[in-house]
Amino acid sequence: MKQKHFGKDWSDGELNFPKHLTPKIIHSALFIHNANTKQETIKRVKFLTKQIGEESMSYVMSLLVLPTLMEMTRDTQDYKDFLSSKKKTIN
Repeated sequence: MKQKHFGKDWSDGELNFPKHLTPKIIHSALFIHNANTKQETIKRVKFLTKQIGEESMSYVMSLLVLPTLMEMTRDTQDYKDFLSSKKKTIN
């Protein structure tokens, strides 16, 4: 396996990653997620924005807020109605 700047390339170059799920994006999200303090998080966000650009950082930040968005979605009436309708069609 070839060593890349942002971790191992397990695909050995055979996979074509979508631009929002490249190892660079995922590892950048992990770098921010693993900051020990809020201040360190802010420093890491600023640093990475300069390193990878605003478009890539928007993908990184999207990955980081995804669990919160999913939780917010589960609390909506539309989602509850959707689950009810799925139970009716399955049973």
